[in-house]
Amino acid sequence: MAKAVRRRKSVEIYFVLYLVALVLLMPDRKDVTADAVKDAAADSRIELFPEKIRLECAIERDSMGPVIIRSADSINVIRYSPALNAMRVRATIEDVATGQVLSIDDSLPQQSAFASLQVSPDRGVIVFRWSPILASMSSKTFRVTLDVRGIPAADVEDQAPALGQTQFVLTTIVNNQAPPQVIVLGGRTDTVVVRDTSAAQFGEQLSSEFWIEPARTMIVSAAGKEWSNRITIGGADPVRDLQSLPVVRVISGAPIEITRYLEQRTLIIRGKAPVNGSSVLEVVAVRSDGKQARQSFTVQTITTAIPRIPETVYPGVEVIVDPLLPSVESARAVIRDGAREIAATSTGVLRLRPTAADTGKVLVFERSIDGQIDIASNMYVRSFPPPVVREVRRGSDANVKTVTVQFYSADRTTNRPTLKVIDGNVAGVRKLAGYLRQADTQKPPVSWIEVFEVTRKDASKPFSFRVQASDDRGRSGGIFSED
Repeated sequence: MAKAVRRRKSVEIYFVLYLVALVLLMPDRKDVTADAVKDAAADSRIELFPEKIRLECAIERDSMGPVIIRSADSINVIRYSPALNAMRVRATIEDVATGQVLSIDDSLPQQSAFASLQVSPDRGVIVFRWSPILASMSSKTFRVTLDVRGIPAADVEDQAPALGQTQFVLTTIVNNQAPPQVIVLGGRTDTVVVRDTSAAQFGEQLSSEFWIEPARTMIVSAAGKEWSNRITIGGADPVRDLQSLPVVRVISGAPIEITRYLEQRTLIIRGKAPVNGSSVLEVVAVRSDGKQARQSFTVQTITTAIPRIPETVYPGVEVIVDPLLPSVESARAVIRDGAREIAATSTGVLRLRPTAADTGKVLVFERSIDGQIDIASNMYVRSFPPPVVREVRRGSDANVKTVTVQFYSADRTTNRPTLKVIDGNVAGVRKLAGYLRQADTQKPPVSWIEVFEVTRKDASKPFSFRVQASDDRGRSGGIFSED
């Protein structure tokens, strides 16, 4: 039996050599017809560059215990070129062991819970997400084939669709037991061979494409505020395939102290915005084979003004807040009730009218620039204070005095006060018409003035008394004594 096996391997080797010889002997035709066909094929091709060619998830579990995810590559970003119109993306996911196939389409409103697709035309990328099958007790390997179809945006006259395809692998490793399947991924620049994993060995050829791309090319921030940027690295595993951690330096503008670290396959850069002006930062990554990739992004500091935020607001009273937003697209202002936004704007003012149910809450005003909070201030929703006697005045008539009462309301026609005589030499009290007015210049108005007339009861006795103001809600202020 052993001899038969050795003979079969020999035959296979000779057959492969024979095929190679045939390929080498084929003529390299470069006539006009062949070049035209080649150019036409190139024009109709969509170039796809996946950030990762293997997404791996390590899981620990036993028959009785919980599932623990030790590590997970759950997102793959695939760049495409050129820019496309009428774009369609389809992913075919094959279970290598069983041959079962799952297909997902970016145009479907409900995608699979196992995997999903999202196209970002403004970034020129396709985002693939997956969730490992935690119910499985064994390791799994899946081959993902991504097919893209679209019309090149620059091709105005010829509306012929272009096609593109790439592949990558999803692997779940349960209890450090890697799946034993051998997978060969075909591709123009992203060829990878995942060899026999019985010894927990994975082999990966470096892609000829090597690139880095910042998530944001322009970061706008207030002076001294912390910012961050994510740098995607494609065509290399940052932990294994780079000569060192990518270098970040300021090539123009004010100096910035930065920190950088790797988060799975992404470089995270953090720093603080300079006092003024802008700074250009360059990122340089060098792969183990010597290939370099470099990109730059700008951190721009803008000048901001401090808005006036009311510390106290009242139910039923509309509050208008000018957040003094700077003229940048990333500026935004919100008022929050906990995690819920109850007012928001990117231009203009904020308007808010709390209800009686909001009494006692602490609302928070926030202004952010480029996602970073610039100013935060609390706004307390309080109930209206009770009415209060402000002053008592003598008139030309010695037997008459006027009492000024300040009351609080969202509307001067509601919650109006009454005046009660506690004791004293008083014959009667009446409210004077024509004296209702705003108590101060506060905007919006919440306090008002009412005037009452008090008449002396006995002219032979001192005109002294004690009075107290109450409102429609039944709330009473302090007792005022007039001697």
